[in-house]
Formats: sequence, structure tokens, C-alpha cells
Amino acid sequence: MSDRQKGLLKGINRLFPGCLHRYCLRHLAENLHKKFKNLELDKLLWNAAAALTQEKFDEAIDNMKAIHASAVDWLFSHAKPEHWAEIYFQGRRYGHLTSNIAESLNSWLLEARNMPILAMLEHIRHQLMEWFAARGQLEKNTSTVLVSGIAKELQQLLNDRARRYRIMESTPTLYEVQSIQTLKEHLVDLNKQTCRCRYWQIKGYPCAHALVVLLYLESDVHDYVKPFYTIDAYHKTYENAIIHPLNADFSEPLAPAIKLEDGDDSDDYLGESDTVLPPKTRRPTGRPRKKRMRSQYRLEAESGESAPACKYRLQHCSRCTQPGHSKRTCTEVI
Repeated sequence: MSDRQKGLLKGINRLFPGCLHRYCLRHLAENLHKKFKNLELDKLLWNAAAALTQEKFDEAIDNMKAIHASAVDWLFSHAKPEHWAEIYFQGRRYGHLTSNIAESLNSWLLEARNMPILAMLEHIRHQLMEWFAARGQLEKNTSTVLVSGIAKELQQLLNDRARRYRIMESTPTLYEVQSIQTLKEHLVDLNKQTCRCRYWQIKGYPCAHALVVLLYLESDVHDYVKPFYTIDAYHKTYENAIIHPLNADFSEPLAPAIKLEDGDDSDDYLGESDTVLPPKTRRPTGRPRKKRMRSQYRLEAESGESAPACKYRLQHCSRCTQPGHSKRTCTEVI
């Protein structure tokens, strides 16, 4: 999943020709908002991306056309639906519409990023050790076969929805499930582990329509859940220990390799003429920025109102040529 930058689009097609490429919906929504300046279009885009059936997808697209006729044409010409719409994507996302998990990792590494390279690696290693130790204890007292979050989700589906359906058997593995309230029908295939609502295929565990069939057959629900939702798979994720790189000798801290004396022609070390020095740069005045700069789209989405158009031209830095700041506050490395 990427933010749809031009360099990434070309690089992924060239280096990973068979790889499924997903677009981050938050970045796509920002691009759509910059073009048409309508928050209702943004909401409908999210509805279309999260739609699990063709009917809901078409409904969201038709509503977008009703607001702005050219919005859908622009969207489909810049981003094909198979890269951002759930029903057309051939891979599995398991509920991830954005690349926010990468932003969370960046925030987690915020303190380490400002350190020298060796100190940064050691800081990250210590953080990972704390992370693995804490995560390894979360499901320690879980007695079910599945992790607690999925077990609760399945139980809630059974209690709230599964008992409201009636089933009709077509074959021992093929069933029609009908809602008593809406009279909508869904086809459940136990062999393929699929349902017409596509919830089972996308989430990796049975939907409410499949659960009522399993309840009728008195089958074990755990046999129809993806293996990575089990307790065993969870514990295997954190079972490997993170060992100190100098595990044979803890008396010395990590340090860069020391250059050999003059006259030694060993290839293991760089000579003075081969040493790459960092570029000369001046640290700008003021406190370095720690928080991420929020886009105008995010500010408008949170407030629910569109900001007036800017009356002034966008400022560009004369040092790095990037917009949004001047050379006085530039932090880019040149």
C-alpha cells in the first residue's frame, strides 16, 4: 500500500510486476478534495471503497455523480478501482484502507530518528524488546483457541445477528440464508468458505450468515477461521528472542570500526580518500518540528467546513525548492 506517488507507481510496476498494489485512501481522498473541494464527495469515496457488494459501490458512485458529474471520471482516470475499492481488489487487506500503520511506526520511532546511526539502532532494538515482551503477555491467560479479540467478535455476531436468519439447504455444503427482517438472501459455501456478502472472504472469519449455518450443523467455528487468528500463531509471532549483537561480550558498548594504521591495505576499512563525509548544512533556528503537518483536507474534514481559498501565492523555499516554508525554517538535508 502506498500514497500513489509517481515514482512508486513506476518502480512497483518495474520491480514487482506481479505484486498487488493498493492505494492509501486518505491520500486519494486528499487529491480528490484538492480538485473538487467538496467534503460530501470525500465521504462517498470512503463509502465506495469500503463497500462489500456491487450494489453499495454503485450507490456511492451514483451519489458522487449527482454531486459533481466529472468527479467520478477524474477519479477513475487517476486511480483504477481495483487499487482502492474493496470489491475489486484481488488481494486481502483485512480492513486496512489507509497506510496509517506506517505513520504509527514513524511516530513510534520519533525519538530514535534524531540519534546517530548506532545509537538509533540500539534504541530501536530496545523498543522492540519491550514491545515483544509486552505483546507476548497479552494473550497469556486466554483459554480459547482464537485470540480474544476475534473470539469476542464472533460471539457478538452470534448474539446480535446470526439467530435472526433462516436457512435452506441446497447441498450439504451449500446453503441459502434469508433475513427475516429484510428478506435478503445470501449464498454460503462452506467448502470455498465464501458468502455473498463478502465479509467472510475479506475478514478471514465467518460472517453472521455463515455462523447460523455452522450453528445449525453443530460444526466447530474454529475450523473455518484463518490460522493466523489462533493463539498458537499469535505466540509464534513473539516467540523468537531479540539478542544483543555482541552477545559474546557485553562488556563493551557498540562502536564504529576503527581505521587501521597507515600502510595497511586491508579491504575491510575505508581509506581517507574513500570516506564519505556528510554535506555541510546549517541547523535552522527554533525548535525542530516533532508533530506531523496536517493537510488542509484533514483540517476541513475535522471541522466540517471548507476553508476559504488562499489569496496569496504558495511560498517556496529557496534552499530546497519545496513549498510551505522558507529557507529560514528549512530542515531538509542538502
